[in-house]
Amino acid sequence: MKPVIAPLGIGDLKVTKQQLVRYVAGEVAHIENVLARERRGREHRRMRQVEETVTLEREHEEENRRDLQSTERFEIEAESQRTIKSETSLQAGLELSAGYGPVQLNAFAKFADNTSKEEADTNSTKYAKEVVDKTVSRLLERTREERVSRTLEQVEETNTHGFRNDSADHVTGVYRWVDKIYRQKVVNYGKRLMYQFSVPEPAAFYLFAQRRHYESRVLPTKPAMPTASADGSPLNPGEISRGNYLSLVALSGASGVEPPPPQTVVLSTELAREIPEGAPGAAPRPFAFTHEGITIPKGYWAVNGWYDMTETSPGGSELNLIIGGVPKKSADPYFSRMGFSNTVGKLGIAGEGYGVSSFAVSLLLECELTLEAFRTWQLATYQAIMNAYREQLLDYEERVAATEIQQGVAIGGNNPLLNRETEKEELKRACLTLWAGGDVNLPDGVMDLATSSQPDLPPVLLRDNAVAGMTTIDFFERAFDWRNMTYTLHPYFWGRTSTWLDRATMKSTDPMLERFLKAGAATVVVPVQPSFTEAVLWYQLTGDIWTGGPVPELSSTGDPDAVLYNSYLTEVEDETDLVDIDREVAIDKNDPESWTVRLPTTLVWLQPGPELPDLEPEPELDEDPDEDQSEE
Repeated sequence: MKPVIAPLGIGDLKVTKQQLVRYVAGEVAHIENVLARERRGREHRRMRQVEETVTLEREHEEENRRDLQSTERFEIEAESQRTIKSETSLQAGLELSAGYGPVQLNAFAKFADNTSKEEADTNSTKYAKEVVDKTVSRLLERTREERVSRTLEQVEETNTHGFRNDSADHVTGVYRWVDKIYRQKVVNYGKRLMYQFSVPEPAAFYLFAQRRHYESRVLPTKPAMPTASADGSPLNPGEISRGNYLSLVALSGASGVEPPPPQTVVLSTELAREIPEGAPGAAPRPFAFTHEGITIPKGYWAVNGWYDMTETSPGGSELNLIIGGVPKKSADPYFSRMGFSNTVGKLGIAGEGYGVSSFAVSLLLECELTLEAFRTWQLATYQAIMNAYREQLLDYEERVAATEIQQGVAIGGNNPLLNRETEKEELKRACLTLWAGGDVNLPDGVMDLATSSQPDLPPVLLRDNAVAGMTTIDFFERAFDWRNMTYTLHPYFWGRTSTWLDRATMKSTDPMLERFLKAGAATVVVPVQPSFTEAVLWYQLTGDIWTGGPVPELSSTGDPDAVLYNSYLTEVEDETDLVDIDREVAIDKNDPESWTVRLPTTLVWLQPGPELPDLEPEPELDEDPDEDQSEE
């Protein structure tokens, strides 16, 4: 493509040569006064001390006692003594007494039967039943977790600056700016074809490169503000959730962060009783009992419960339970759901009934995390994340401040000659882009092979691309006399409005570099080497780089500007290339064509004495004539 910028014309290549003459004291920068016998000093001390001690101790003790004691003592002591005594006494007799005269007749008959029976039966019965089921369950869980994190970091920076005047006189120190004195002269190197370019913001890329180098290499990386939103707004405790807290902790590097408590927990307990029976034939004995129930963990409340119950009874019976204030009867279906109204603390169990010889109850309790407990966890996690961020931010600020501390004698900026080379290089790049456009955007001649897994692989040369670009590079580098370009820098307001604030406040120890950095535009005049004048004009008319041999007649292009360009060739046909154009030229101080310029610097000098500079001494005044007449 043909260039859109036409040559300026033929002109004399006049180069301004200069040489540094001297450094001179400029205006007063500061005056320091120290009175007689005065001692004055200033000490700036900056110290950062961080000490963190965290001790966490947990102790959980639980004791369950179950005393199931059933005592049944049935004593029957019946003593029956039966005595059967049977005695039979039967006497039968006949007694006859007859007397007839002297004859006496006595007859006697007697029968005796004695039966005696005695039976003794003694019974003694004792029944005793004692059932003791005594269970003592003591669970002592003592967990001592002591985490002591002690971080003691001390960073101390002390800068001392003082004055001590032990003499009887006052002391005054005068600080003055330092200026440079240059002697300059214009040297004419003959006629050249000239091109003029107007470059917007000539230091734009240089500032971009310096800023990136400053941020990515010289300074540490600034820690990112913790955020959980897409717009990058600062994190707040309510945005921390179970799903994002791990990523937030990982990004911030926070330590000691506890995982979120479970949303629901299920607790269980069991109880069993044996009820002593009453006397045979007696009415069923009523009974009542209580149980310590279930202790609800801190931060939770009971929402649902399920129970199951079994009982043993010889006849008519009834068993009623009260679980956390919810009544349950034996007629209710077992393992049914019970709803609780956010019960906290402890869920008690009580019951009463009759006619039951034994029973067992199993209880499951579902507890949910309270909103207050979850917010407490969110706040603790937020504090840990923000504390880690603040430590990183403070460390970043200290490291940045450390890079700004000047120890001993520090020389700011680069050598002015190197700065001039930088300025010309940036202007050269911009001029080529404006004149040749895409022709200077060559394909890559080198390719990087290093990867994250193979970082040690060296770059390789792309031969075809490198060979194809040789002609283009040679033409653009040799056709113009880049060493002798002249440029005028224009104020910052010719640049983008968004850059005004930054450009207007830029500072440098080199005043010429400072002007370059602030410039909103630059006018650049570049001469063409005499031997390349015809090739440059051919490219101007055709957009093609002539690769070798005599350049064809410009008129063969059919372009109407060829007539003008042929006149340019006529004017420079006797000129030759100068190889040593950069050679320093000695400038005599008595040369009438030379002059001196004074350039300010940012250097400060403490002059030996307290006298203020008198740049133009006033003439001494004569005595007052009125006084002479009065004396007469």
